[in-house]
Amino acid sequence: MKTTLLRVAVAAALSIIAVAHAADPDNESVKISAPSAADFKFKPQDFQEYLYTYALSNGEKLTFTQTAARYYAQIKGEQKVEIFPVASGQFVTHAGTRIAFANEGDDLSISNYERLPMTAQLPADTTVVALR
Repeated sequence: MKTTLLRVAVAAALSIIAVAHAADPDNESVKISAPSAADFKFKPQDFQEYLYTYALSNGEKLTFTQTAARYYAQIKGEQKVEIFPVASGQFVTHAGTRIAFANEGDDLSISNYERLPMTAQLPADTTVVALR
């Protein structure tokens, strides 16, 4: 009887160790990668339709510029920030601001606007829009 109880206890302990090892959060056996900005092919000449100054719905002005194959957005009076093409008419910054053009660049929507470099403090998830 003691031997049977001992075997059951050892088996239970080994099962707990096996389960704990299988649930290890550091186990990276499956990796899923999302498409990156590098997967989208954008030609420098395609940025020409966005090279304008836009009057934003919050009263500020935002200008888009280009140097070779590098693209920038700049709020008047602030430092410019590099933007990266991720899809047709869509750009993001390193900080997570998403810029979306529509109607051949005539319409503009900016999500997470508060992440652009500026002096004013804005609430999270601020969105502004503009027309050219």
